[in-house]
Amino acid sequence: MAFFRNPMARREALWGYLMIAPVIIGLIVFFYYALGSSLIISMTNWDVLTDAKWVGLDNYTHLLSDPIFQKALVNTAYYTLLSVPLGLIVSLILALALNTRIRFRDVYRLIFFLPVLTMPIAIAVVWRWIYNPDFGLLNLVLRGIGGPRIKWLTDASWAIPSLTIFSVWAGSGYGMVIFLAGLQNIPREYYEAAEVDGASRWQLIRYVTLPLLTPTIFFNLVTSFIGACQVFDVIYGLYSTNGGKAPEYVRSIVYIIYDEGFHFFRMGNASAAAWILFIIILVVTIVQLRVQRRWVHYM
Repeated sequence: MAFFRNPMARREALWGYLMIAPVIIGLIVFFYYALGSSLIISMTNWDVLTDAKWVGLDNYTHLLSDPIFQKALVNTAYYTLLSVPLGLIVSLILALALNTRIRFRDVYRLIFFLPVLTMPIAIAVVWRWIYNPDFGLLNLVLRGIGGPRIKWLTDASWAIPSLTIFSVWAGSGYGMVIFLAGLQNIPREYYEAAEVDGASRWQLIRYVTLPLLTPTIFFNLVTSFIGACQVFDVIYGLYSTNGGKAPEYVRSIVYIIYDEGFHFFRMGNASAAAWILFIIILVVTIVQLRVQRRWVHYM
C-alpha cells in the first residue's frame, strides 16, 4: 500500500511500463498473435484469396502421409546429423587454434568470421561455380589428383553432403566466436595446475578445456540444431536462384513450407508443416537440455 501512496514510486513505475510497452506490444502482436493465428490457419483450407474452410487435423494427416513431405523430413534429418556435429568440431578446432598467441590472430578471426556476415545468396552464386561438374574448382582439384568427376548438386547421393560442406564453411565462424568467448572465460589457473601435475596438451583439452566448456558446447549444439532444422537459404541459393525449383532429394521442411505457402498458396498446409517442425525442434531441444545436465554431472 505504501507503494501506491508514494507519488515518486508511481511515477517511476509508470515510466518503466511506458519504456517497455513497445517491446511488450511488439512481442504480443508479432509473436504470440502470429503464433496463435498460424495454429488456427494450420487447421483450415485457406488460399489467401478466399474464405478459410475449417478442416481440423486433415492438413497434418495429409502432410504426414505425403511422400514428398516424408522425404523432406528425411532430408532435414540427414542434413542435421551431418552438419551439426561437423560444424561443432570445425568451430571448436578453429577456436582452439585461434585462442593461442599466434601472429595476425585477429586477422585470422576476421577471415573465418566473414562468411557469417555475407549474404547467403551471394555466397551460393560462388559455390554453384565451385560445385560445377565440368569446370568447377572442386572437380578441377579432383581431376588433378586423379579423382572422379562428381556431380555435386545433381547427384542425389552427393547433394546433402554438398549442402553440408557449404553450410559448415559459411557458419563455422559463428560457432568459433562463441567457443572463443567460452575459452577466454576459463581461468588460467586450472591449466597451470594441470601443467604442474605433468598433463600433456591433449590431457589439458580432455580434462580441463572440454569439461569447463560444456555449457558453451551445448549452447552451440542447441542453436546449431535449430538452425539446421530450419535450413532453407542454402537450398534456395544453390538450386532456385534461376527461377527453378529444388529437386525432391534436397528439399527441407522449411522449403516445403515456402513451396506450399508461396507457390501453391496452401497456407493451411504451410502452417501445419511449420507446427510439425516446431514440435520436432521443441522435443529434441528438451532432450538435449536434459542430456546436458547428466553430461555436466558426468564430466
